[in-house]
Amino acid sequence: MGRKIKLRSIYIYIFILWYSTEILFNSALDNILGVSVDNISNLISWLIFGLLMFQIVFFQSYTKNELIIIMIVTLPIVIATLLSGNRLMLSTWMFIVAAKDIDLDKTIFTAYKVLLIMIPLVVLLCLLGVIENAILMRGSVQRFSLGFIHPNLLGLRIFQLIICHCYVHRNRLGKLNYIFIFLTVLFLIRVPNSKTAYIVTAILLFMLLLYTFVRKLTSEYMIIFEKSLLFGSFCCVFFSILLSYIDVNRYSVLKRMDKWMSSRFSLCHGVWQLYGVSPLGQKIYITENERKLVGMKTRLYLDNAYVSILLRYGILVFLIFAGGYLCLTKVMIIQKEYVLAIILFLYALYGVMESGLYMLTHNVFLITFSTLLYRKSILNSGQN
Repeated sequence: MGRKIKLRSIYIYIFILWYSTEILFNSALDNILGVSVDNISNLISWLIFGLLMFQIVFFQSYTKNELIIIMIVTLPIVIATLLSGNRLMLSTWMFIVAAKDIDLDKTIFTAYKVLLIMIPLVVLLCLLGVIENAILMRGSVQRFSLGFIHPNLLGLRIFQLIICHCYVHRNRLGKLNYIFIFLTVLFLIRVPNSKTAYIVTAILLFMLLLYTFVRKLTSEYMIIFEKSLLFGSFCCVFFSILLSYIDVNRYSVLKRMDKWMSSRFSLCHGVWQLYGVSPLGQKIYITENERKLVGMKTRLYLDNAYVSILLRYGILVFLIFAGGYLCLTKVMIIQKEYVLAIILFLYALYGVMESGLYMLTHNVFLITFSTLLYRKSILNSGQN
């Protein structure tokens, strides 16, 4: 499709700038040298957008089929972004499109190193009193944020760190790694007390131990394990939508389950009843700033990723994302990237309790969508 300028890809540098600032700007830091963090964040966002466009246009070449697929997916995402006023899905898609020639292992390893630097930096700034340590209560239990804007965000970053650690060391996981994961679960319970983070991290430990055991058995058991990962991911999507569509409070068993899950489904049901579903997205006022703009006093919660995508971006984008995610999980299983398949399943489970599944800042493994888009394997992801 024509010759491109023969320059070295700038993708990894864009990624480092974006991911580092995402972590820092989602801390309790208010300003840098007297300049509002919100203003700096907005400036960085436009800079990242421009750099990604430069990467996509000048550093990559495409086949006709690739261009067709990119256009088919991009069009509904752009329309849904304009209608919803939410740019997060588009941001994720741009990083995926720009990842054609990058080494996926190198990118995840880079994310791992950024997390190893930025998490301690935020904690250090908190301990030095530069930024606030928000302390919340869950009943009689104190929850510490250690410099992040909410304990759940601290839990998320620690979960990201442990997931990236497992991926980077996936070919040499041993007892020390399992002990490290177990200690992380204890930390997540004791410090941020982030329910989603410690439950999913505990399941990570179980899944890795199960995988280590199953791969020593006959192939029939591995086939069951593979199908369970795919079926489990499908169930996360299906039951999230089903249980948010119906009123779970009308059924005693479902009501108790929903209460244990912090009323995720009933709260999503309330938003669904208020806004309904659109084909290609709509504005939904959830955050405090959004509600102030429209004079809305009632506080709404949309903490299920699948319902969030469906209501914010519409039916078409939801089907593209959900179908693509399940397809990606299946491809990783076919390529025998079992640790990555486990990670994708865990994020699918994470999406039941949190809305960040489709946000790259919450789930850097979404970059592996480029293996579907450009039909490449993890093993040769950095090669042409």
